[in-house]
Amino acid sequence: MNEKANVPETAAEPDSILNHIQDMIGDLLKNTVDKMQKADINKQLGDSPSNDSNEGDSQAQMDISEIKSFVDVMQKFIDNVKIMVSQLETGSPETSDTDKQFLDGYMATADNILEIAAFSMKDSLTGLSNRYGFDNRLVLEWNRAIRDKSTLGLVIFSLDKLEVHKDKERDALLKAVSETLEKSIKRSTDFMARWSDDEFAALLPFTDKGGASIVADRITEEVGNFNIPGITEKSGKASVSIGICVHIPEPEEQPVEFINNAYKAFKDAKKAGGNSINFA
Repeated sequence: MNEKANVPETAAEPDSILNHIQDMIGDLLKNTVDKMQKADINKQLGDSPSNDSNEGDSQAQMDISEIKSFVDVMQKFIDNVKIMVSQLETGSPETSDTDKQFLDGYMATADNILEIAAFSMKDSLTGLSNRYGFDNRLVLEWNRAIRDKSTLGLVIFSLDKLEVHKDKERDALLKAVSETLEKSIKRSTDFMARWSDDEFAALLPFTDKGGASIVADRITEEVGNFNIPGITEKSGKASVSIGICVHIPEPEEQPVEFINNAYKAFKDAKKAGGNSINFA
């Protein structure tokens, strides 16, 4: 994959970045509080966390280790915010070095926010990020790609012939897909999510078409090797339909067209009969 990023001549506006951080913090706090409240209610009612597979659900329970991890990440977040605020107070807005330092601080802070928010952004069936988590990560990576003038890849896919399976069988297959993604996605910078009920997405920073093709081929191969007794026999060898978009974002662009292009490529692969990889 293409790992190299160019140094930009200009940076994104600090005001817009601060607004985005503020929005993310607001969503983060709301979702985290909601999760803790649900955990408290479940404890009072004597209920265990739900195992339902509805889109966007997150397990409403935080054990001791999760809370400890949450506190550790929150401390990193606070430290990074302090550094960023200090740079704003002492730095000169006219210097590109200050812009870069500020943006580096933003990226570290945004990463911390997403780490913390992962407690409320996880899909309960697959363990991957849910769509809400994906949308937040996309904004982060979109801004990073604008800053670095680098490519950003998006892979959207789903299993073919999933409709022939019953609910429990579908759940087992969807879990197997999440395991496949973990095998197929090699870099820590890549981001995986359950896009919707039966659709998945992989966000690939600093990735050209060749790199995205490698990821798609890995997914296709791993899914083709599925062997789940009593399930995979129903539809024969498992396969996937994959849509891919690779793009270098411009400052005036919004990510919605990027998403739409990848999704259209995916739907076209489905219409063509499945078991294919289609580029936007």
